[in-house]
Amino acid sequence: MARTRLSLLVCTPLVCALLVWALLVALPSVARADIPKHITARELKTVNPGLGKPPQGLDRSTPNRSWSAFLRYCSASNWDGASHLLALGDIRQAQQRDVGAATARKLCAVLKKINQLTAGGLPDTGIGPIVEDKPSNYAVTARVPLPDGKVGEVWIRRFKQTSDNSEMWLVTRKSVSFVSMWYRLVVQGQKAEKAVAVINSGLGALPPKLDVGNPRATANTFRNVIKRGDYDSAARLLDLRGLAAAQQKKQGRRLARRLALLIERVHPGSFNRVSNDPLGAPEKDVPDNEEVVVSAKFEKLTVELRLTRIERTGKGPAWLFSQSTVQDIDRIYGKIGYGWAGDFLPPLFFNVSFWKLQLWQWIGLVVGLVLAWFFGLIGSYVTRKILLQMAKATKWEWDDRVVEAMDGPLKFVFAALALLIVAGLLILGPGPRDVVMRVCKLFAVLGLGWFLVRTIDVAGDILKDFFNKRDDEMGKAMVPVARRIFKPIMVLVVLIVALQNAGVNVAGLIAGLGIGGLALAMAAKSTLENMLGGITIAFDRPFKVGDTVTVGTVTGAVEEVGLRSTRIRTADRTLVTLPNSKIVDSQVENYAPRDRIRLTFKIGLQYDTSPDQIRFVLDAIKRYMVSDARIYQDGGFRIRLNAYADSAIELDGFIFAATTDFNLFTVVKEDFFFRIGEIVEEAGAQFAFPTRTIYTGKASEADAKRAKAAASVVHERREAGELCIPEIPEKVRADIIAARPAPPEEAAS
Repeated sequence: MARTRLSLLVCTPLVCALLVWALLVALPSVARADIPKHITARELKTVNPGLGKPPQGLDRSTPNRSWSAFLRYCSASNWDGASHLLALGDIRQAQQRDVGAATARKLCAVLKKINQLTAGGLPDTGIGPIVEDKPSNYAVTARVPLPDGKVGEVWIRRFKQTSDNSEMWLVTRKSVSFVSMWYRLVVQGQKAEKAVAVINSGLGALPPKLDVGNPRATANTFRNVIKRGDYDSAARLLDLRGLAAAQQKKQGRRLARRLALLIERVHPGSFNRVSNDPLGAPEKDVPDNEEVVVSAKFEKLTVELRLTRIERTGKGPAWLFSQSTVQDIDRIYGKIGYGWAGDFLPPLFFNVSFWKLQLWQWIGLVVGLVLAWFFGLIGSYVTRKILLQMAKATKWEWDDRVVEAMDGPLKFVFAALALLIVAGLLILGPGPRDVVMRVCKLFAVLGLGWFLVRTIDVAGDILKDFFNKRDDEMGKAMVPVARRIFKPIMVLVVLIVALQNAGVNVAGLIAGLGIGGLALAMAAKSTLENMLGGITIAFDRPFKVGDTVTVGTVTGAVEEVGLRSTRIRTADRTLVTLPNSKIVDSQVENYAPRDRIRLTFKIGLQYDTSPDQIRFVLDAIKRYMVSDARIYQDGGFRIRLNAYADSAIELDGFIFAATTDFNLFTVVKEDFFFRIGEIVEEAGAQFAFPTRTIYTGKASEADAKRAKAAASVVHERREAGELCIPEIPEKVRADIIAARPAPPEEAAS
C-alpha cells in the first residue's frame, strides 16, 4: 500500500508535466475564447517577391515540413533561407531580404532561449489541422512565455500563391510583428515599455472615436479629421510630449495643419501599404516601436514621417506621429511647404482639388495669368522706352528699328517671366509645375521667334535702303527673295522648338520631315535647282537689273530676277523667261560692266593699189584715230596691212569707242567708216569686191594723178619722219591731239 502511494507521489509531477505539455504544445487545436477555430487560407499573387526564388529543395507544403525547415535553417544559422518561411507581406519589397533575415535570426534566438526547437505534434498534411471537420488553416508552432505573465504564440498559416497555384505554410505576418518585442523581452532581458494613462497632458486623454490601434488606422484617422478641418483632433494624433503642456493645444493645431499639407504634397495616395497590426511591421534600421508611414524623395529632399507605438494603461497601444517627426515638421515645411497660404487659408482651399491642383492654386493661376498679361504690357512699354532712348543716342538707324520690332514679342517674354514667378509662389507639385514651365517656355519661344521674324523684315528694310543708295537694282530685287526664304525657315525652327518645349517628341517629326523633304526634293528637283540658282545669282552677282546680257542665244536687258527665273527684255521688246538653274550653268556675257566698246573692221583694196597708196591709207586712218577724242587712245586702236587675199589687199584693225552708251557708239562707228571711205578716195584707191571677174576688154586704170599725189605725200612724210608706219611718231601724235577739236559738251560749255 505504501509502495503504491509512493508510486503515485512520484508519478504525479510527471503526469502534471505531461498535461501541461499537452495543453501548450500537443493540443494546439484546442480553442480558447479569444482564438478563432478557423481562418481563411491567405491568397497572394506572389509570396515575398522581394526574397526572390526559395532555396532549392525547400518543402513548405505542410505545417510540419515548413516548421521543420525553419528549425533546420536556425540550427545552420541560415537566416536567408529561414526568411522564406516567414510571411513578409507588410514589409516593403526592397527591404524584405534584409528585414526577413534579421527577423528570422531574432525568432531563432527566442526559440533557443525558451528551448522550443521541435516540430512534434504538427500535422504533416497540406490542409493542416482539422477542427470540427474543417481545416483551421493555421497552427500554433511555439508559445513564448513573457515576463508579464502573458504568453506569445507563433502562428503558422496556409497561403496560396495564385501566380502558380502553389500552397505553402508560413509564419503569419502578425507573429512576425511580435518577434522584435519577444527578442527584446526574452533574449535581451529588457523591461516592457512603461504604460501611460494620458499621452499629451495638455490635450487630455484620447477620445475613443479616434482609432489609433495600429499604424494604418492612425494614418487614415489623421487624414479624415483633417478633411473635416478638425485640427484639434488632428493635434491629438501627434506625440507632443516634447512641448510644454500649455503650448500643446496651440502648437499642436499649427503642426497638425502643416503636417497634413506635407503629407498631401509628398504622399497624396492611400496608406494601404502601412501595417494594420497593433505592433506594426518590422523595418530596416527602424526601432520596433516605430513605423515609417511616408518615405519619399521630393525635390532633392528626403521626407520620412514616422509613427511611434505608446503603451497605454488599461488599453491597447496607441500609434501617434513620433516626437522626431513632430520636431522636423517646421524644417520640412520651410523647404517644400505652402508658406503663408498653408498657415492662414481656410481648409476648403486645400481640400478641394482637381488635376493635382488645389483650389487656391487654381485661383492663383487664373489671377497670375491676368497679372502676367498686365506685367507683359507694362514691362514691354518700359523696356522699349529705355532702349529707344539708348538707340536715339547712336548714329545708326537700324537699332531704332530693332527696338520698334520688340513691341509684341516683349509682351510674351515678360508675361512668361511673370507667370514663372507666380508659379513659384503657388508652390505647385511636380506635374502641374512642369506644365506651367512648359507654358512659360512656350511663351518665351513664341516671343523670341516673333522677334526674329520681325528682325528679318528689319534687316530686309535696311538692306533695301543700302541698295537704294548704291542704285543696286539686283540687290533690291533679291531682298524680297531672301525674305521669302528665311522667314518660313525661321517659322519652322520656332515651331519645332515650341513643340519640343511643349513636350512633343520632335525627333519623329524631324525624321518625318526629313523623309518628306527627300520625297519633295525628288519631286520638285527642277524647282529646287532654280531656287538655289536664284540664291547663287544673288550672291555671285553676274549681272543686275537693267544690265544688258547675253545668255546662250538670248540678248537683252535684265528686267527682274526672281526666286525661280530671270526675265530678259530683248531688242525686239519681247520678254524671255529663263530658269535660274540654266543661267547658272550657262556662259553669261554682261555688257554693262565694260568701260568702252570695241569695233573691229577689215578694209579690202584692189590689187592695183600701189604700196604708197596703202601707206597713205594706213597713215591717214591712224591720224584720224588719234584726232577723234571719242576713240580710246591708250592702246585703244590699231590698223595693219594684214594679207594679200584672193581678191583684195586686206587691212584690218580695231578701235575702242570711249563710251558705254551704245547709241553714241553707233555714231562713232558711222563717222569712222565715213572717214575710211574718204581716205581711200583721197588715196586714189578703190575697194575690192570678194568676186572673181573675167575681163575680155581693157581693165580700168587707177587714177594716175591721185596716185602720184599720194606717193608724193608718203615720200614727204617719210623724209620728214612723220609717216605713221609702222607706228605713229610721238611728234605727230602730239600735233594731232593739239589740233583735235573739243568734244561737243566742252564746245557747248
